[in-house]
Amino acid sequence: MRIFRKIGVHVQERLDEVVLDPRRPCHGSIVTHGHMDHMAEGALMTPQTRDIMGVRIGSRKGTSLEYDTEMEYNGFPVVFRDAGHVFGSAMVRLNDIMYTGDFNPEGGVTCGKAQPEECDVLIVEATYGKPGFVFGPKSDVVEDIISWAETQLESGPVAMSGYEFGKAQELIGLMNKVTDDVITTDGIADIADIYRAHGVPLKYRRLSEVTEEDRRSPHVFIGTKAMLKRPVSPEIESLRKLGGKTAYASGWCGIYNFGRSYDVDAQFPLSDHADFSALMTFIEACNPRKVLTTHGQSKDLAREVRRRLKIEAEALD
Repeated sequence: MRIFRKIGVHVQERLDEVVLDPRRPCHGSIVTHGHMDHMAEGALMTPQTRDIMGVRIGSRKGTSLEYDTEMEYNGFPVVFRDAGHVFGSAMVRLNDIMYTGDFNPEGGVTCGKAQPEECDVLIVEATYGKPGFVFGPKSDVVEDIISWAETQLESGPVAMSGYEFGKAQELIGLMNKVTDDVITTDGIADIADIYRAHGVPLKYRRLSEVTEEDRRSPHVFIGTKAMLKRPVSPEIESLRKLGGKTAYASGWCGIYNFGRSYDVDAQFPLSDHADFSALMTFIEACNPRKVLTTHGQSKDLAREVRRRLKIEAEALD
C-alpha cells in the first residue's frame, strides 16, 4: 500500500489507485465536497455535491454514492461518511483507511456531524492544526451570532457575510432562527435552492426579486465576504445608510482581526472545520496505527500527534 500526495492524495494498492480531492480531473478520483479547491469533474461524490457542482461549474459529470453505502470503485471498497463540513461533504472509508477531507465533529444546521471510527491509517486535514488554533464550543459562537442579530434587528437591517457556498447557507439557517425575512444574493440563492431540493428547510428571498421598500425593512441580508471589502458593495452601502450593522463569520475570525480589510461591526469565529482540540480528540477516538496529515498546518499537527498521543504520524504535504 502506498499513500502519497501529488495532484491529490493518492492511495495505491498494486495496480489499483484512487485519488482523493484531486486538483484536476483524473482517473479514479473521489471528491469530498463542493468547495472550488476540491471539485473535479468525473469523480465519485455524494449526490448533494454533484448537484452543487452543477450549479458552481455547470457540470454534473460524475458518479454519485449515498452516505453509508459501499461501492466498488477502482479496486477499492468505498464508503462515504458525513463529514459535518458543509452540505454534502463526506469522509472516505477505503478498507482500513479513513480520509477525513475537510471535516467538523460539531457539524451545523445544514449538515450532519463527523463521527470518529476506528481505522488502521487516518488521513486527516490540518487546516487548524496548530495548538493555538482553538475556538471553543461552536454552540457558544452560534448563540452569540443569534443574540447579536436579534439585538441589531430592533433598530434596522443586518448584513452577515461568509463564503458563497457552505457558510452563507449556514448563516441563512441560523438567521431563520431569528426571522424568516432573509434576503440573499442570487448566487447564494442558486446554491441554497439545491439545499432545499434535498430537504434542508431554508427560508430566503433573492435580492433581484425584492422591492426597494423590502430593503428598507429590518431584515437580514446574507452576502459574500467580498461585499464587505473596502470599498463595500452598493448593497452594503445602502444598508449602512439605513443604520444597518454588518458582521463577518469565519473560523479565521478567532485568529485574525478583519477590521482593517472588511467594513464590519462584528466578527464571529464560526468554523466549518475542526479546531486543534477537536482534531486531537477525533484522532485519538479513531485509534489509528498511523496518522497522515494534509492541508494547512500539516507538519505542526503531525508533530503534536507524535508528542501528545504517541501515535506514528507524518505530513503528506
